[in-house]
Amino acid sequence: MPEPVRIRLAAPQDLHLVLHVDVRAFSRHWPAEDFAAELVDPMTSIWLAEDDAGPVGYAHVRVIVDEGELLNLAVLPGRRRTGAGRALLAHAEEEAGAAGAVRCFLEVRRDNAAAVGLYLGAGWEQVGIRRAYYSEDGADALVLSKVLEAAFKSREG
Repeated sequence: MPEPVRIRLAAPQDLHLVLHVDVRAFSRHWPAEDFAAELVDPMTSIWLAEDDAGPVGYAHVRVIVDEGELLNLAVLPGRRRTGAGRALLAHAEEEAGAAGAVRCFLEVRRDNAAAVGLYLGAGWEQVGIRRAYYSEDGADALVLSKVLEAAFKSREG
């Protein structure tokens, strides 16, 4: 059984850890200079999941005013279906809500059944389809959305 992950905010010096996960998790990935810019952008957070062996995954979130966007959720192939993705998703939702996002959005490949199942199982709802969104193969993207409970809790307290 894989050990539990610890989740922390990635800093600029963690760029190599984020890239380590990104290039292994996706066939098409962001350039290093784009991630470097995201790591210092005050509207963007990258949450890094680690265990004693190193990085396991990351969640990449942008919050602008009251709207969040989950830009990426990546987990190393060998650590998928171990709870790391669920933990990262829950953490990203909580942090986006704490940062003021009332609703969060994401795009996910329509043919990525595992990811779609993760999001729908966590209470996300389909609100649209982007036809031929992925340029490398013309795959559609589902647009999903979720109202964030953390936003309401922070406004009540």
